[in-house]
Amino acid sequence: MESRCSCDLEILDYTLKEQVRYVRKLINDLNDAKIEVAYVQKIINMNKDEILKIHKEKFKYWQGKNGNWNSYFPKKDIKPPYGKLVSKVSQERLDKAILDYYIEDKTAIIPTFHQAYEDWRITKDLELDDNSILRYNSDYKRFFEGTDFENTPIDQINENTIHRFILQRIKDLHLCRSACKKLFSYIKNTMKYARIEKIILEDPVEFLELKQFSKHCFEKEKPDNEQYFNDIELSLILKGLETLYADRPLFMPRYAVELALLTGMRVGEIASLKWDDIRDGYIYIHTSIKHNRLNNEFHVGKTKTKKSREFPLCDEIIELLQKVYCVEKEHGVLCEYIFTDCEGGYIKPQRITDCIKRLTNYLGIHGGGITALRKTINSNLRKQGVPVTIASSILGHTPEVNERHYTYDTSNLSEKQKIIKERNSKVFSRT
Repeated sequence: MESRCSCDLEILDYTLKEQVRYVRKLINDLNDAKIEVAYVQKIINMNKDEILKIHKEKFKYWQGKNGNWNSYFPKKDIKPPYGKLVSKVSQERLDKAILDYYIEDKTAIIPTFHQAYEDWRITKDLELDDNSILRYNSDYKRFFEGTDFENTPIDQINENTIHRFILQRIKDLHLCRSACKKLFSYIKNTMKYARIEKIILEDPVEFLELKQFSKHCFEKEKPDNEQYFNDIELSLILKGLETLYADRPLFMPRYAVELALLTGMRVGEIASLKWDDIRDGYIYIHTSIKHNRLNNEFHVGKTKTKKSREFPLCDEIIELLQKVYCVEKEHGVLCEYIFTDCEGGYIKPQRITDCIKRLTNYLGIHGGGITALRKTINSNLRKQGVPVTIASSILGHTPEVNERHYTYDTSNLSEKQKIIKERNSKVFSRT
């Protein structure tokens, strides 16, 4: 929208003020039961359409790349078509916000929780990537959409209101601790935003703590033996792959699963591997396939930690890579990517994930997938006495994450019996 001359803006301002004044009078008359409801509502709607039309002529009005609808409200010292940014998730909600701005008494407008949340998200979304924005939108629908809480004026929400709402959502949705933590954080950040903007004078979340709610959460944790694969299960997976190679020699996801079994690499890292990444004595891991779920696009990006690492080669890995190279060369599909889609590109990570799920289901063992392979390799390394700093460096995460999420007891009963026997023999040999 090109900037208008001051004369044009004055005409728009005058027309807008007249429309707003007229609609307010009609609303007052309607409230005082002075005129017929159906008639006055028709006139009000016609004038509201005119107010929106004038606003769109005066201020920018557009849909952003993230799907939100945006415009500007008048702001001191800023000339139209710019002003105070307002952004809503739908065109209908933006139009309502514009009409509320002009028609309602601005000193009396108190946003609902939903409106305050949306205003907080305008700034928060600037920090988020597309996948995170999609997750935030999905979480809001899950936690808040359709509840009385989201439509409650934010100045009417107190500590008890929040306490009751969270406990009820835990019960209704069977929330686990991590989900409850998200719910609590969304409320906390929205209320903090409202406090900073001086919409409310006190923050009702100030004296609430997550532990007040987490103890009421539901947990559906997998048994430890489903978090990793034991030696027998690993052997079954490897034999299953070897049997299937002859069936479809160009089906690259199977070779990728075997590399995961040997290295514990993330599925996106495996899919993005190029032949140039195979160096003298190691695999150079520095990329990963990223999936933008908002627009369903894939691209090659950095690793999850945004750091590169080196994974040492061994005879088994070299043999697997040679097998893949020979198969691709024989069938004329050799390209820069190790696990090719046979059209000069890479295979999607999901195909690797689906492959191991189908295989474990066929073999009748748990479907822990690629993550379980990562946990298996790490647990085996730790069992052999490898320090946590080295194991975490090989797998590509921090020592804290390694200790908390990747280390399991993979020893079998006979190994435990041997440990106890050696321990007790030492004790009794001293008597």
